[in-house]
Amino acid sequence: MRIGLLACSLSLALVAFACSSTTPPGATEIDGGSSSTSSTGGPGADAGGSAATTGGTGSGSSTSGDGTSNSSGGANGGSSSNSSSGANGGSTSSSSGASGSTMSSSSGGDDASASSSSGSSNVAPFYTDDFESDTSGSQPSGWNNLIAYNYNTANPQGDGTGALADNTHTHNSSKLAVHFKASGNNPVFLERALPSGITHLYVRVYFFLANELGMQPSTRGDNHETLIGITADPTNVNTQVRFGQIKGVIGTNQVPSDNIAPVMAEWNSGPVISAGTWHCIQVEFAGDATYNSLYAYSDGTLVHSITKASDWQNGPLAADWMHGMFMDVMFGWQSFSGMPNDIWMDDLVMSTGPVSCN
Repeated sequence: MRIGLLACSLSLALVAFACSSTTPPGATEIDGGSSSTSSTGGPGADAGGSAATTGGTGSGSSTSGDGTSNSSGGANGGSSSNSSSGANGGSTSSSSGASGSTMSSSSGGDDASASSSSGSSNVAPFYTDDFESDTSGSQPSGWNNLIAYNYNTANPQGDGTGALADNTHTHNSSKLAVHFKASGNNPVFLERALPSGITHLYVRVYFFLANELGMQPSTRGDNHETLIGITADPTNVNTQVRFGQIKGVIGTNQVPSDNIAPVMAEWNSGPVISAGTWHCIQVEFAGDATYNSLYAYSDGTLVHSITKASDWQNGPLAADWMHGMFMDVMFGWQSFSGMPNDIWMDDLVMSTGPVSCN
């Protein structure tokens, strides 16, 4: 009798379990246009899975007039990563449909561990932009500018320098990209505020350069150039972490220290981010690492990193050399060598977890 009662109890428990279901928290689907979602709490996200969607569905390689691209307009993600960004807790999701940008955010504790990966994670991006909904000849919507040392000034300037949407070069056969036209030493940047409290940022963006970065001969007299950065004050260039080129090699300049990396032994050398074709550029700003770190990849290959005090040319910087810099992110061009450049930017994704190129 006891055996019979136990069997009945187990059967009822199994039936009850089979009938139960759960719904994943924070699931949100965005269909084009601009929108935002947010959630709070929850555990930090593990790496692996898929990341942002930047327009449409599907994946694969495509060829445009500017050469072959390994990225699709579909889901960014694919291969899993063995690292975790220590992203803000909570569950978020974001996608960019046929056009426009999307933003999502989450709040929770930041994991203090640093990571480096050119792969993807299941952390939803907090911002994506394919610039398809912008107007050719105008500044992209929702961005601020810093041009010729003036904040939110005329764009373009009287000499033609500026940061405007156009269709001269577009990634993945899209309709529009952002064209930065710069000359002399003047900055030409588009800037955007970062979510409050962020200390670990992953940027994935495609660039088409008129002039290559890296392998510049010493006779060229290169000082340093900025392509991507973060800043404590978007209204000037006095407090920035600047990724781009220093002394003819792909590198970083930090102000107000004006220190540069890598060290002299690596100046005027490769690797190279070549001109005249699209490149997937990924930069990780790890301001929560014990020693603040930066990793930069071109088409999935590590081309530059700062992980320790001895990586700096002009003496070691403090371990928290990125402290206070996560106010705004900036894209564009400034050459302290007077090197002109025309740059096109497309298919931007920003996240607190790694974002892949495909």
